Amino acid sequence: MWRPKKRRLLCLGIACFFLVYIVRIEVSKSYENRRQKFQDSLYSELSAKPIVLEFDHERYISGENRTGVHNFAKHSFNLQVSDSIPVDRSIPDSKDPKCKNRIYSIPATYSVSVVISFHNEARSALLRTIVSILNRTPERLLKEIILVDDFSDNDRDGLELSSFPKVRVFRNNQRQGLTRSRMVGAQKSTGSHVIFLDSHCEVNTDWLPPLLHIVYEHPKALVSPVIDIIDADTFQYKPSSGDLKGGFDWALNYRWQTVSQVEGKDPSESVFFKSPVIHGGLFLANKSWFNELGGLDKGLDIWGLENIEISIKTWLCGGEVLTVPCSRIGHVFRSRHPYTFPPNGSLSTYLGNSKRVAEAWLDEYKYQFYDAKPQAKHHAISSVEGILSLKRKLKCKPFQWYLDNVYPELKPMSKDIVAMGQLQQENLCLQSQIIKENKTTVALAGCATSKPEQEWHFAKSGELYQGKFCLTAKLNVKKPKIYLSKCSNNTKQPGNPYLEGEKLPVIAKKAPKSSIK
Repeated sequence: MWRPKKRRLLCLGIACFFLVYIVRIEVSKSYENRRQKFQDSLYSELSAKPIVLEFDHERYISGENRTGVHNFAKHSFNLQVSDSIPVDRSIPDSKDPKCKNRIYSIPATYSVSVVISFHNEARSALLRTIVSILNRTPERLLKEIILVDDFSDNDRDGLELSSFPKVRVFRNNQRQGLTRSRMVGAQKSTGSHVIFLDSHCEVNTDWLPPLLHIVYEHPKALVSPVIDIIDADTFQYKPSSGDLKGGFDWALNYRWQTVSQVEGKDPSESVFFKSPVIHGGLFLANKSWFNELGGLDKGLDIWGLENIEISIKTWLCGGEVLTVPCSRIGHVFRSRHPYTFPPNGSLSTYLGNSKRVAEAWLDEYKYQFYDAKPQAKHHAISSVEGILSLKRKLKCKPFQWYLDNVYPELKPMSKDIVAMGQLQQENLCLQSQIIKENKTTVALAGCATSKPEQEWHFAKSGELYQGKFCLTAKLNVKKPKIYLSKCSNNTKQPGNPYLEGEKLPVIAKKAPKSSIK
């Protein structure tokens, strides 16, 4: 039989247990309510609200000069369709539904300057870009929109937009090109972060918080959104898969590449994934880090290679390039450039920009570039000494590190070249000459940089070669011969032994002042 005292203690214990249980439930409810209120407050703070503009957009759009211009000719997209679409049209939310449940940490001190440079852009496309930013960007995060008019034919294209809230307009007094115009905008910006957009984009819902959240956790990163496609003919907004990263080949042509699964997840569901190169020219960066990197290379003319240059520089100099699938921006992809490339046209401009990047960042691998683009070797460019000095100051890694750790998919397409050029003594150069089919010898001839038969490559293995043929010394005869034969991985070829380290001395004995230049 239980004693009364023990019975009372048991009842008291049970009562205390239930009291603690009830208190825990109430505390949990209170915490959950506070958490929900915080999320709601944060969501409200980071949610964009459509603005009301007193702006006659129809008059502005109709003011564009269309005299004698075919529909596609001026802008390389369907101008009639662009003009007919509302400037504040709705577009599908293309990001993964899981993105909506994510909470983003963004310091109160963060603000963003959006930099848009343009040259003779369609007014309707430019206007839709700006309105999408104003309508879909949280007010507390958007510091300003900086428009840089790169000497468009009509200065009113940009000036009339200066009445928009948070829009500042600057105009170049001569054509500068995309890179230098963007740097004008970056230098004028006052936000803690800067993001570069093209003038024919439409930002999607909740596009900015995911980018700022990632750059908060990775301060030395360039972060870019997934770029959706706006059809150049119909202007239909087409969501992208979100599993593509940027890359390039040895000719420094941009290439899209598929991203493999990240930690067993679909890339489109990842918070971010690494990319060798940013998508096009759309990216956000901490302004102080961007300035420390030296910004975009002002030596790049008009258009081309700026995305590859800033990406390689970021990776080698202590940063990283990240793509954020929860951020989406639509972009009009055109089949050609509708604007001019002064002074020598688009091919010359792109060739010069490519060579500049190769000389500044590829180190010994620049000869892979020259193998892919031999016409670039004698193309004149401005000095890259400033970039080389910056590399030394920032203690940037060699390009070999980039290949090993960032872009192992980029395999050397030929032997490891350490030098390339002419082998010269005074005014004479070593030149290959075909005697008959499948038989080539060498001789000295007057130097001429335009002759491919005087272009030699020197590999780490000691081979001196042109194309698939190596300079070979036949030494086991009374009269030694030097000629070209098919390259082999072996140090000896059947009947034609050539010894590594002896090919160059054979030439040097006859031409002690020889050099590759």
